[in-house]
Amino acid sequence: MRTWNPQLARLRQQLARIAVTPDPLPERAAAMLSVLGEVLPSDAAWLAVRDPEHGLHTPLATAGAAEPLRRNFQTSEADDEVEQLGLNRHRPPMLASEYPVPLTESRSWAEYLLPAGFRGGLAAGLFTPGGRHIGFLSFLSEDPARPGPADRDMIAEVTQVIAHGLDRTREIAEIARIIEAARAGVVLTRGGDTLPLPGLPGHRLLAPGSPILAAAAQELTDSDTYTTFLAPTTQPDDDGRLVRVTALDCARPTLDHLSAAVLLSPPGDLRGLTPLDLRLLGLLVEGATHIPAIAAALDVDERTAADALHAIPSALATPNLTAATVSAVRTGLRIPPQLAAPT
Repeated sequence: MRTWNPQLARLRQQLARIAVTPDPLPERAAAMLSVLGEVLPSDAAWLAVRDPEHGLHTPLATAGAAEPLRRNFQTSEADDEVEQLGLNRHRPPMLASEYPVPLTESRSWAEYLLPAGFRGGLAAGLFTPGGRHIGFLSFLSEDPARPGPADRDMIAEVTQVIAHGLDRTREIAEIARIIEAARAGVVLTRGGDTLPLPGLPGHRLLAPGSPILAAAAQELTDSDTYTTFLAPTTQPDDDGRLVRVTALDCARPTLDHLSAAVLLSPPGDLRGLTPLDLRLLGLLVEGATHIPAIAAALDVDERTAADALHAIPSALATPNLTAATVSAVRTGLRIPPQLAAPT
């Protein structure tokens, strides 16, 4: 049975309150590091997020003489060493005295930390309750005995609280709430992987490698902020076998690998447009103009394509095809060409 520790309970409460504030991420990190510094004095401290796709650690907050840590983590070798020590995997924090090799044989200590006068330290990976690696916490001291085992055990009790406060998927979920009709969603990473979006279930159409995700990522490179379009689906419970896709740009490339929120919702009012019309609008948005090429892409005869082109401006209440194309981009009433076949 654990002994009640009022200091630890108070620390957890303070960190938990900071974790749920709407303050910007660097401000939350600085507040957390300040609170930690009150119970674990050190000569330098570092709180960073990790980009696993680039193997980089970006500092959110530092305290004291943290410049050697910053210079160390700017190198490509730093993440390799963290991996070798097992700190990129879910494990308890590690004291400098617990390193599996002498500090003089550790690249980071030999080249950066020992020359700066540090002799003691603590390193902790930060992981969400689901086991996802968020970042890294370090404390350094000129005293080889500090931090000590009691400090390590205390930090082990609060790392998940800290990780929760630094988890940017929560911020992305708040942004995604503007799509009130969303039924499913994921966070898309720079490399095309997906992470759960808090508050929404995932969906088979949003699995890594999905053409919907590829289309969303491609369109965001041109739109900067958001894009919306329709996609066919074989799900019988989806209205008209179509689903609306909305992608919101959430990238902060200097910070991490999280790129966008991609959401699925009902298609909404289609203005009487048929799947053929929506595919045609997708082609118009991509720049198609010649009826023979459009007919071939739609696998219909030229007369059918011409009739559809003639009807579209009226359906969208626009004066011409140019205005209809602009409206299709704005309203998402289109099926991108790469999604024309059912997924």
